[in-house]
Amino acid sequence: MARPRTFDPDDVLNTALDIFWRKGFRGTSLDDITAESGLAKPSLYAAFGDKNALFLKVLDRYHDGIIARTGKLLARNSSARDAISDWLESFVPYCSGSKGARGCLSINNATELPADQADLLASVERYNARLEDLIRRRLETDRDQFSKDFNPKAAAYFIITLYNGLMVMARQAPSAANVRAAIRTAISSLD
Repeated sequence: MARPRTFDPDDVLNTALDIFWRKGFRGTSLDDITAESGLAKPSLYAAFGDKNALFLKVLDRYHDGIIARTGKLLARNSSARDAISDWLESFVPYCSGSKGARGCLSINNATELPADQADLLASVERYNARLEDLIRRRLETDRDQFSKDFNPKAAAYFIITLYNGLMVMARQAPSAANVRAAIRTAISSLD
């Protein structure tokens, strides 16, 4: 008979998320996670699998949280332009100054992962596609607010490119004013 779990999987995932965020996928070992979580390696393997499987669970959880938050923020305003602006502005604390220097878990790791980590890179690709789809649908909902030749699909890709660029630049701890200026410029180009 198997012994019941004596740990909270959410706590372990939160601990692993923090370690992967600090050290990156490559820089994190299972020893790091067992040391900080207090969980023995056999229990870690039994609950989450190997390092790749654990990181995928952490990454999917991180992505799902941002997707849920994005859906709520994009639904708030009557104007797509305002909704997208507010969504991008909500990331200013996370992509500027000393708090932003931590960067984005997804972007940090996507830029360091070798091509043979296809499952991890695919998770990031799915995440970006989901974000882009949410933005495209919001732009299509308010299609009449834009010019006749406005292309919601191209605009959504542009917004996701800006978002990812802000997350890449976050590691350099830009000023909040510079991040906001970039967002204003991007939003003003939507017509």
